[in-house]
Amino acid sequence: MVDVNDAYAAATLTGRADIVGRSLFEIFPDNPDEPLADGVSNLYGSLRIVGETGRAHAMAIQRYDIRDPAGTFVERHWQPINSPIHDTTGHLVYLLHHVEDVTAQVAARP
Repeated sequence: MVDVNDAYAAATLTGRADIVGRSLFEIFPDNPDEPLADGVSNLYGSLRIVGETGRAHAMAIQRYDIRDPAGTFVERHWQPINSPIHDTTGHLVYLLHHVEDVTAQVAARP
C-alpha cells in the first residue's frame, strides 16, 4: 500500500502507519475462523482484471471481515471499486482500491 486517506483508515480500523509499505493481503487476510471466506480471492481477481484491462472494476458487495484493534475479526461488508492509475505515457503505475462500508445496509435487509 502506497498511501491511505483518513476515511479508509477509519473504516478499516487501522492507521496510516499500520498500512503504508505493507501488502494489502498482509494487512487484510481472510478470517481464518470463517471457512467460506473468499474476500482475498475475490479482491485479488478484481485487481487482476484492472491490471489486465486497464479499466475500473466494480465488485459486488463483499463480506470481508477485518481485525479490530484487539486483533479479533469483525464482520464487515464492502462495496469495492478498483481503478487503474496511469502515468502521463499511459502506463499503469498504481491500482486505486476504494471501498464503502455497507455493513449497516446489509444488516438491515430482511
